[in-house]
Amino acid sequence: MINLASFRIIGRIGSINQREKVTHISIASDRNVKDVEGNWSNETVWNSVTVFSDAMRKRLKNAKASKTGNLILVEGSIQSSSFEKESQTVYRTDLVANDLEILSFAKES
Repeated sequence: MINLASFRIIGRIGSINQREKVTHISIASDRNVKDVEGNWSNETVWNSVTVFSDAMRKRLKNAKASKTGNLILVEGSIQSSSFEKESQTVYRTDLVANDLEILSFAKES
């Protein structure tokens, strides 16, 4: 039996922070939520995704692809880790991209 922790996010690029060996993308996804009174509202969920792949990082360096507001599909794995900080165990969950695709480009303003 295979155990797999994976994710798929479709959302709009909020920001891209490129460093020497890693890139961080913030992605905004919307969802409809019903409150206790039965009223629907729109809620934005922000996710931070880490990209290590040189090929994916190269695609994101393209000025048109990395524009804020572009619709993007990201798939990857969920990785958990822990470390000690000030005598406390800190738990962390990271979303690591395995594949990404720009679905549509944001309109020019």
